[in-house]
Amino acid sequence: MVPNPRLVSIINQLPRNPGPSINIALGELIPLSEDELRAQWVGLTKDTSLERARLVIHLIPAEQQCMVCFEKYHPANKETTCPHCGSVGAKILAGEEFYLETTAADDE
Repeated sequence: MVPNPRLVSIINQLPRNPGPSINIALGELIPLSEDELRAQWVGLTKDTSLERARLVIHLIPAEQQCMVCFEKYHPANKETTCPHCGSVGAKILAGEEFYLETTAADDE
């Protein structure tokens, strides 16, 4: 499996001696499951100073807004069809996040 380039970028941002935990935000609409993210993390940090850091994943639920009736909703099965009016035009408000939130050193 090819590592996710955004995860590689996050790892490259981290200090060489991180704190005991790394917090990553992962939006529900990102085509990467929590299990896949953890597996890639393990593979990318093996034999590095990051190997011992605990990975904490903050899952961000998806939220969309219909561009016809303007109702906000959680997309079922990552579909954009509005459950209120049936329109397929939607603006994504949340769920596409994938970034480094904090490291334990940031929290201190």
